[in-house]
Amino acid sequence: MTLPLAMDRRDVLKLGGAAAIALLAPAGAASVAALRSGTAASTIVLADPRYAESAIFAASLERQGAKVIPLAFDRARTWFDAVEPLLPLGLRSLAGLTLESDLFALERLAERSGARTCYVGLHDWRCRQGSVHRLSATIELDPIATALVNGKECWAESLGEALGLTKMESREERRLALNCPMPAARGPRFFVSWLIRWTA
Repeated sequence: MTLPLAMDRRDVLKLGGAAAIALLAPAGAASVAALRSGTAASTIVLADPRYAESAIFAASLERQGAKVIPLAFDRARTWFDAVEPLLPLGLRSLAGLTLESDLFALERLAERSGARTCYVGLHDWRCRQGSVHRLSATIELDPIATALVNGKECWAESLGEALGLTKMESREERRLALNCPMPAARGPRFFVSWLIRWTA
């Protein structure tokens, strides 16, 4: 499940390389059947060191026990070197607050191992004084929506805390749109928060 992404030509060209690498990976290299409980953290959060919001989001999940991995410039290398090796050791969730092009590349890589995206939040400050948040998920959205409405300047931290506590999942996809008065930071005016899960 992925919301429509608004990408420009440059994003499409950058993602072509990641898609090509995903096609070269051996099929079923880390299939769901190979997953077993282990000692690795069951949740990894990818943090883009260029953006304070991404680091704050990751830190809020780290406080709940997630392992933080910096998102390298080469997104495919982050996947193959840092994420994929943890799949046989019990990795169950991958989360992030990134640019939408990063999510696109990571979803293509993760779906080869049987993962599915269970939450996507589009956070948009373009051409607005406040912000618009479009959420789509098969997990509970109420805590996430509350975190965004009440988070104000600390929205990334509140969002990470709420996402880390969501447990309930269903097969039915829910969507929600919120308008919030929170101001944009100096960085990108469009972020995507997301959660990808593997099931045994």
